[in-house]
Amino acid sequence: MSTGRNRSNAEPLGFPELTPLGKQIEVLRIGRGLSKQHLARFAGTSRQQLWRVMTGKSELTDALRQRLAHALQVETASLTSEDGHAAATSVSRRTAPSRSTSPAIGISLETYLATPEFAERTLRTLPNGDEGRELKRAILTALEDLAIQRRVRLPAEFFELRRRVLADEL
Repeated sequence: MSTGRNRSNAEPLGFPELTPLGKQIEVLRIGRGLSKQHLARFAGTSRQQLWRVMTGKSELTDALRQRLAHALQVETASLTSEDGHAAATSVSRRTAPSRSTSPAIGISLETYLATPEFAERTLRTLPNGDEGRELKRAILTALEDLAIQRRVRLPAEFFELRRRVLADEL
């Protein structure tokens, strides 16, 4: 079965690749346990506009940057970083157990990583087929990388999610 990697060196199967900013937003969104729809709603924009920003098809205005930062509970400046470190640090700082967070925003990244049901819920919101499987794999890889960085031990059920994605069961 073709994964789309042998297509012209651009995007697999026409599925747009996230920009570095888009990846930051996606990691923060996942870390908060938010669907794209909920994040867009909290930020006062549409899911389609959020996607256009994340894929570089549309500019991130200062106003939307501020609303996204507020919705994700990070500093506005962290959404301008090219390396992603400021955004990840902001998640950790903002979700420390000693601080209360808005019930609408959710849980800490560490809790998200340690609870495979949250990742499964996120993966179920994504498209099916080759494009969806590619996106799901990228998200699982990003979550595994974050777990390594944060020294969070992932439960075996988390790796079962990857198997289910590859088998087209999720």
